[in-house]
Amino acid sequence: MKNTKKINKIRYGQKTGAITAFIDADNIHELDPFVLWDHFEAKEVIRTTGLDYHGHSGINAISYPVTGKLRHLDSSGNQVTLDSGDIHVMTSGNGIIHKDTMTPQNGRVESFSLWTALPAGQQEMADASSANIASHQIPLVEEADSATKVLIGNYKGALSPIEYSIAVTYLDIIIAPYGVWHFEPDKLQTTGFIYVRSGRAYIGGNQLHPHQMGTLHPSTLPLEIRTGSIGTRLFVSLGEPLHQPFISSGSSVHSSTVNMSLGEQRIKHLMTSKKIDGL
Repeated sequence: MKNTKKINKIRYGQKTGAITAFIDADNIHELDPFVLWDHFEAKEVIRTTGLDYHGHSGINAISYPVTGKLRHLDSSGNQVTLDSGDIHVMTSGNGIIHKDTMTPQNGRVESFSLWTALPAGQQEMADASSANIASHQIPLVEEADSATKVLIGNYKGALSPIEYSIAVTYLDIIIAPYGVWHFEPDKLQTTGFIYVRSGRAYIGGNQLHPHQMGTLHPSTLPLEIRTGSIGTRLFVSLGEPLHQPFISSGSSVHSSTVNMSLGEQRIKHLMTSKKIDGL
């Protein structure tokens, strides 16, 4: 067997309603710098669905709708409707509140949320901001057995237009039946995971099925993914560890209790201001 990255653990997630969560407070340090991966999926939806205003601080949140439209409003002034395949990056910093609503497509909605921690210090407590990238701006690398959409980072010379706060590679990949996908990531991006949306994937002697996350054993080795008789769609996320404390409230992640308290105060102020403004 080739000397490539291996699966460390297989996670099945915790499902609550339409959301399946794969990172929680008990294992948040295992995938530094990744602190959340949620898969939102619902069928037979006849009206818009989502969350009313709520707050975050200390994290970058990447929203990626793949079925249906996502309407996003936040306190940094960003108001946008994302089509399927678009990307939204929200840097919460010292505190932000937002509202996300999905409109179904043929009765279905599906989206993915990836959070990463912000570096301790000024970036962790900087002012909040948001950025939107349309699907047609995101590079697509087509190879013999695969097509790879470069959501964040760099893949074989194709660079995402999103300027991200830390060193991360985030890829949406389709691999043909009996195909092979091979990637040699940046040597510093030693942690990460694979998530299978459909089909089956084979990585270093392990098999992943739909709605399973395979956390990767930390290493500088290349990553190789193979498929069998059916094609596969999956996500690969790799990152350079921040090597800092992670203190999580569930909605926010900080490197210290002091910063967590400041973030919570900021969010409370924003929620109060929203009510005053009649939002």
